[in-house]
Amino acid sequence: MSSPSSKNPHTPGRIGDSSVNLFPHLPGYSDPTTGILSWLPRSLIPYGQLMRIDKPAGVYAFYFPYLFGIMYAACIAPTAPSPYTLLRLVSILLPFNVLLRGAACSWNDTIDKDLDRRVERCRHRPVARGAVSTTAAHVFTALQLAALYPMLATFPTPCRAHMAIIVTLFFVYAFMKRITSYPQVVLGFPVAWSIFFCIAALDMDPFGPRIASTLALFSASILWTIVYDTIYAHQDVKDDEKAGVKSMALRFKNSTKILAGSLAVSMVVLLVLCGVWVGCGMLYYAGITGVAAALSYYIYDVDLGDPKSCGAWFHDQFWFVGVPLIAAFTGEYVSRVAAL
Repeated sequence: MSSPSSKNPHTPGRIGDSSVNLFPHLPGYSDPTTGILSWLPRSLIPYGQLMRIDKPAGVYAFYFPYLFGIMYAACIAPTAPSPYTLLRLVSILLPFNVLLRGAACSWNDTIDKDLDRRVERCRHRPVARGAVSTTAAHVFTALQLAALYPMLATFPTPCRAHMAIIVTLFFVYAFMKRITSYPQVVLGFPVAWSIFFCIAALDMDPFGPRIASTLALFSASILWTIVYDTIYAHQDVKDDEKAGVKSMALRFKNSTKILAGSLAVSMVVLLVLCGVWVGCGMLYYAGITGVAAALSYYIYDVDLGDPKSCGAWFHDQFWFVGVPLIAAFTGEYVSRVAAL
């Protein structure tokens, strides 16, 4: 399905009508001429945009919790899994999360189409601009979820129940910005549920003997999601307020850095407790020190009044915060294997 251009004048109509241009002073839509989307046939560009294949930061948001979740699970396993086992799992989970994130974004854009038309940054999303119908978007979402199953079938059977919960929570999240000022809290749960999935992936019960450390890591992941998604939402606070979109960025728009700082401190404390309850060594705490330093600088440096700063830091903080966290559990795993 080709994507129509928004360069033509729009006629008056309802907000829910994709022909209505609420930003006539801004450039209209045109297909990308650079990047991965420009490689696609014109008819497929809107579907690539639905998946956000040109915006890797969202893949990091989905995939990184699985990476540190797998390494955490390896650290608490009665018998340390082989490096090959771990590499096989994280290799499968990369395309898996590309599709999972694509399905979540496709669903979210379909539900939010009327709101997206009222937000400058989102106005050219495929369903909002009329390049993809609601029906086609729902079918595309279902196809992406169906494509997950062959990969999901390679994991232990309990993982299917955890993934069903994750998908359900992502679908529920799409409605939260209409209901509560705390949609970021809701988003944190499906992101963090990856911890339970990863433990089950190594044939362990997530709610077994290591429940204390597991819940500490689960809670820390929720807090991280709240921090970065609240800051990310500052890109759209002016339009969101006019459109009636609710978020923690609006709820705490005059005190976001205080909130983010408090949540970041709580996150680091929970990660330290996780390490204590697992019995981690110095390599782990060196990684957590890196997490604390990165979070501190991120919250200090980001300019909440500059959408470009919020967007750039959203992308970069996954590397500055996520990589040290993954390294912390990887270092602990390596030290345990080396001691065998």
